[in-house]
Amino acid sequence: MKIKSMIKHLLAHKEYYPISHPVLSAEEFSGKVILISGGSGGIGLSIAKSLHENGGIVIIAGTNKEKLARINKETGFDTIIMDYSNVDSFKIILEKIVKKYNRLDIFISSAGVHTDNVNFWTITPKEYDRVFDINLKGVFFACQAVGKYMCDNKIMGSILLISSSRGSEPAWSPYGLSKWGLKGLTEGLAKIFVSYGINVNAIAPGATATELIGINKGDSITSNENGMNRLIMPDEVASLAKYLVSDAGKMVDGEVIHISGGRGTFDIR
Repeated sequence: MKIKSMIKHLLAHKEYYPISHPVLSAEEFSGKVILISGGSGGIGLSIAKSLHENGGIVIIAGTNKEKLARINKETGFDTIIMDYSNVDSFKIILEKIVKKYNRLDIFISSAGVHTDNVNFWTITPKEYDRVFDINLKGVFFACQAVGKYMCDNKIMGSILLISSSRGSEPAWSPYGLSKWGLKGLTEGLAKIFVSYGINVNAIAPGATATELIGINKGDSITSNENGMNRLIMPDEVASLAKYLVSDAGKMVDGEVIHISGGRGTFDIR
């Protein structure tokens, strides 16, 4: 019986994986190179500062030269021009980053635009294309370029998309529709990259206290956008982002996580 048990055990071909239980440390991102597109905005910059505090080497990408220059002066973060409407430039941008830093470990896509003149009956094809070119097409090809680099170089990194709770509510505006698209993209990319050790997730904030919606420092954050009756703060999004791109969050994959006071989950408008 003992011999039979041994044979049965050998034939089981069990694989054993070392399991660690990592927790966030003060130097969690030490030596890791992090590219944040749309990093000059409220959410992106808050994420950048949070990851830098834990040792990350942060590169801020955006389209506004003046904003990037100011951020570089105030924070010391490296900056680079990255325009999501020019997808052909992504490969060159990555080559510049890798040439300078030798690697790229984390990509966070926070770039995006709202729909101007939100009216279903008057939205033009030009406005529709403008929003989709940045919010969905640009994100798609940025992830394609980053993902190819990570796979080719065996970097088990992280990709995080900043979406919106609007992507879980009825949509007709180009903005809302593009965020619906990001949900599918997040799940699809996660499936493609999982075998390479790259996890892909998205955060779906509700209305957040940033300049994008006209909120400046010192303004009231009282709001009827959610049942909590206040806007989300950028650093709340940053805290969640830090976890998702850390080693502690590695097994979270293909998720769109709401930080919205219920909007897009039980509060559908």
